[in-house]
Amino acid sequence: MSSKKRHSIFRKSLTRTIIFAALILFTASTFEAYNQSQLSLVLIYFIGVLSVILLTGTSGQLSLGQGALMAVGGYSAALTMIHLQYSIWLAVLAAMVVAALAGLLLGLAAARLSGPYLAGTTLVIALAIPTIANRFFSIFKGDEGLFMDSGEPPVWLTNLIGEISFEEWELYLVLPFALLALFFASNILLSRTGRVWKSIRDNESAAALSGINFSREKIFVFVISSAFAGVAGALYGMRGIVAPSVYPVALSLALLTAAVLGGIRSIAGAFIGTIIVVFLPDWINLVLGNFETSTKVADYLPALISGLLLILTVVINPAGVMGGSHHHKKK
Repeated sequence: MSSKKRHSIFRKSLTRTIIFAALILFTASTFEAYNQSQLSLVLIYFIGVLSVILLTGTSGQLSLGQGALMAVGGYSAALTMIHLQYSIWLAVLAAMVVAALAGLLLGLAAARLSGPYLAGTTLVIALAIPTIANRFFSIFKGDEGLFMDSGEPPVWLTNLIGEISFEEWELYLVLPFALLALFFASNILLSRTGRVWKSIRDNESAAALSGINFSREKIFVFVISSAFAGVAGALYGMRGIVAPSVYPVALSLALLTAAVLGGIRSIAGAFIGTIIVVFLPDWINLVLGNFETSTKVADYLPALISGLLLILTVVINPAGVMGGSHHHKKK
């Protein structure tokens, strides 16, 4: 790739990232504390959904275990903070490295699997996480979980913008990682690496005939995708505790649902899908406020509607919300 092309990709990715940062900061300034907390959850989910976009949307490898990789990141961050006294920043970095190593091991198996076999293998891993946490209670504390303290805002930040609430600090803590994830994901998708992964997704045999080592690339995409999931998992645990209940199988399904709803091959779609998944329960409660419904119905309705939206998306518009624009640009 020429230096001119690399510079163009860098500039485009940086522009997207700056616009995204401005959008988030402006939106946060108009939100109350509760909605700021939701916005930080959107950013955490967004990083996790980007891992799905890279793995499934770009390279065509279906995984139902991204939540398990998030758990790997969460436990790694918590353990390094507790036993090594790492700051939250170093703990997230450690989580990324450990999750990437887990992705390497998973990628070695994935290089020999595809389709439902790969999905089934990753699902088994997601189901195994609670068992491991409970089996080694002395390390992982089982259902009690490990506490993660995000600490206090630095003095220079409070001097700059004044008093900061817990929800604001949570948002400012998550935002840099979300921006870095967006920047690197954009670079990957626009680069030769992204084109190679897409060629494997579209036609593995043709990619092999063109000289691409698809087994090596499959392992590589698992490593990168897992690193993203590890960062998301560490930040997700930062919201309270790291425990099996925090990273259920439903978390993997929520990430996949967000990716499909927004457009599984689109970064913008990843963000839109994440907003839908995170804010849908509140939108439903807002509508239900005008009706008399039981607590049980109100509790299960978000999951039901989310499932219906997923089915409708797959049947009516498999490309997702942003799929139309993505294909239009492609043409």
